[in-house]
Amino acid sequence: MNKFWTRLFIIAAAVLLLLFFSNDFGLIDIQKTAVVAAIGIDAAEQEGFCDVTAQIAVPDQSGSGKASNVTVKGASTVNDAITELNRKTGWYPTLVHCKLLLLGEKVADNDVLGVLDFFLRSNFIDDSCLVAVCEERAEDTLRASSPVGELTAVSISKVLSSTAQKTGAVSVMILRDFAKGYYSDAASGYLPFLSVKREAQSENGGSGGQGQQAFAPAGALPGAAEKNMRGTAGGEVYGKDATCICAAGKNGICAMVKKDICAAAERARAFSIKGPGSIWQKLFPRRNPLPVAVPCASGSGQGESSGGQNGGQKSGSDTNADVFDASKTMLFYRGKRAAVLETEETLAFNLADTSTDLAYGNVEVMENGAPVVYCLKIKISGKKIKTDVRGGTPVLTFRIRAHAQVSDVNSSQNIVDVAQTARVPAHVLRAAEEKFAAMLGKVLDKCVQSNSDIFGIAQSLHRFHPKEYKRLKDGLLEKVRPAYDIQFETLH
Repeated sequence: MNKFWTRLFIIAAAVLLLLFFSNDFGLIDIQKTAVVAAIGIDAAEQEGFCDVTAQIAVPDQSGSGKASNVTVKGASTVNDAITELNRKTGWYPTLVHCKLLLLGEKVADNDVLGVLDFFLRSNFIDDSCLVAVCEERAEDTLRASSPVGELTAVSISKVLSSTAQKTGAVSVMILRDFAKGYYSDAASGYLPFLSVKREAQSENGGSGGQGQQAFAPAGALPGAAEKNMRGTAGGEVYGKDATCICAAGKNGICAMVKKDICAAAERARAFSIKGPGSIWQKLFPRRNPLPVAVPCASGSGQGESSGGQNGGQKSGSDTNADVFDASKTMLFYRGKRAAVLETEETLAFNLADTSTDLAYGNVEVMENGAPVVYCLKIKISGKKIKTDVRGGTPVLTFRIRAHAQVSDVNSSQNIVDVAQTARVPAHVLRAAEEKFAAMLGKVLDKCVQSNSDIFGIAQSLHRFHPKEYKRLKDGLLEKVRPAYDIQFETLH
């Protein structure tokens, strides 16, 4: 009897292993083959309605995959837009893989929780997904192309990652924490302010690897054509006289040449008679394939992409790739935009109040009658923000301890100073302390002007000084007096 059960156990284990390694006998999980990677929400032309863009990623066998953007215009709610998305695509997404929510700038003019509450109510989307405001429309941002060949959603997620937060470059925010601030006594919060900069140059002409501009190898075209083609490889284009030749031979290689070469090729194509002495052989000796002339504006002739990056964004003929900048921070009060922190103000806020522990900052000092800029690598060793009441006045104290070392200087120094880069001159440390306090002062001023309590002053007073809070809660931020206890020390 024991042998029977032993054999049965072994057979059952073998069947389970077979099912596991056979990938369910070839069955495909639709959630793994087409997923919503990001959702963009914009204000529609009709007031009170919204445009919703979904970036749908479809992995391929190579693992790189491609994406397409599907936009629903003029939806009354986000839920209606998702339902319309189902009808357009024939696929019913659960948004379980959506890790990024982008809001268009105009959406921030109204209470953003009017569109974000759908994601808070949903049982499928993770409330730890990243949230950001786009300087332009979220739809346009999701169409941008990355210079490293990734999906737009992936590239933006890296810009808004916890690593960026730790360096102070970005004020990262997730959906859950933003909702906590919205429903708190302060009714305040902040989101990274994302902008797209057309700066990067990609030789592949896009981030999805499609529509690449290739040049023929040496000997693939006749001497004159090859000479002209080689000129374009260095960035020289022949303007109105330029066109492209796509050889019908190996790999359909394209080259940019002058139109007179293309004209000769077309004549040869029209009167081509294969064999010795033919017009084709005279024009292009040793080359049997006939070239096909196409306009240069259409790309390299290797197939046009309907959307660009990985099938969903920019055209492959556009050699300008995009980079994303989230160094600014948008402040909110009662769900509406209240103010914007600039880059240095964002860095100061992160160094004082978030999980940032390492950052770079510039400090300008006067040396020998001339301004010198020191770039410092700053490591925070301790930070605390405390709110108390002194003499009936609420006081917000910033206590920060940091170590610094010189990362770079915009003027030449002697070999001793370069070798002792871990030692920062005392006057530079004092200047860094003063600049840090000044930036925090600007942040606090914008909080007062916009009534956005991102430092949690109201919550702190309510918790530790309830009686004083009842007396001071009306116009609280205007009554707050800042105090700075900031000390920078050299690393060694």
